[in-house]
Amino acid sequence: MLPALAFLGNNALYMLVGFVCLFWLRCAEEENESAMVQKHSQERYNLAVLLFFFLFLDNLLRRIEGGRWAGFWSCSGRMDALVLFGTLSLVAQILFWSRIVRGLNLEQA
Repeated sequence: MLPALAFLGNNALYMLVGFVCLFWLRCAEEENESAMVQKHSQERYNLAVLLFFFLFLDNLLRRIEGGRWAGFWSCSGRMDALVLFGTLSLVAQILFWSRIVRGLNLEQA
């Protein structure tokens, strides 16, 4: 269940941050928008977001269920780990989309 929730939550965050970042994109009609977006995107940000969101969700479920694990800090369910991985996943999404928007705005200028 955890991988499915991580995948769905990551995609929801991806779409939300994408819509917010694309709000700042200058309006211009291009027929090859998807090719332009792929040229400016970098998949390493998406992989980092998926990892951070998975760790965030794992910590959240451990905190809710009370099954804490003292062996590895990042899977402890502590509040500081929860905030850290939630923030890192959001920052990585913003970096991914800001790179796309910046590249598209430079092409249109």
